[in-house]
Amino acid sequence: MSLLHRFRKDTTNAYVAGICAGIARGFNVERKWVRIGALVGVLLFSVPTIIIYVILAVTLPPKNRWLD
Repeated sequence: MSLLHRFRKDTTNAYVAGICAGIARGFNVERKWVRIGALVGVLLFSVPTIIIYVILAVTLPPKNRWLD
C-alpha cells in the first residue's frame, strides 16, 4: 500500500480536521495515542507542531469511504 493511500484524513472520526485519526488509521494504532502524542507535541513544540498539522490538513486527501 502506497503512502498516498495509507495516510488520509479521517473526517468521520475527527475532532478538528481528522489528521490524528488518519495517522492512527495509517499506522493501525488507537486514535487516542496519536491525539495524546499531538497534544504533547503542541505543549513542547507549539509552533512546529501547529505548522505541520496545518500543512497536513491542507494537503492530505480525505478518506474515500467507497474504497474502504
